[in-house]
Amino acid sequence: MNESERYTDVVAALAGVEAEISAAEAQGMLCGLFCSPETPDTAQWIAQVLDGLSPKGEPAREVLETLSALYQDTRDRLENDSLEFEPLLPDDDAPIGERAAALGHWCEGFLFGIGVAGSHDPAKLPREANEVINDLTEIARIDADAEFDEDNEIAYTELVEYLRAATLLVREHTALPSSAQPVEAGDRADPDVLH
Repeated sequence: MNESERYTDVVAALAGVEAEISAAEAQGMLCGLFCSPETPDTAQWIAQVLDGLSPKGEPAREVLETLSALYQDTRDRLENDSLEFEPLLPDDDAPIGERAAALGHWCEGFLFGIGVAGSHDPAKLPREANEVINDLTEIARIDADAEFDEDNEIAYTELVEYLRAATLLVREHTALPSSAQPVEAGDRADPDVLH
């Protein structure tokens, strides 16, 4: 399934249960949750996405299956060393305003998710990771009323690529802290102890 089809499926499934959260925001939240040493629980994330809703019947089954598939796909891509991760956003054929709004929602979801995960402690994150968090806060305020022109198209493409790289960078410093944090003096192995 390509990204465009996955986005359409998630949009339809969420609309089927009248969810207030967008597809982009749902995946952004999930990516923020993945920026933690603990793997997020699928059911807890789905409950957060469907907060305040009580879906029933076929729409409930469809949204649960679709969100479970999105969880697994996002997890696989974030954990894959070949850097296949892509933010879940509308197809390039969608109006620029719709894509910009989705980009802002994705960032809002990410910031919410990283807050829930408890991973954003500026004192513990490297400077570049804190800069990314600040940048995503700014991107979340993007102007969704943008008119189509070549400059806006280029800017949008650059923001999407930045978002992709930024997510991987923050995750590297939060979900895999041992590879990103310096060894504290008290954590070094005692050279007098045999291993």
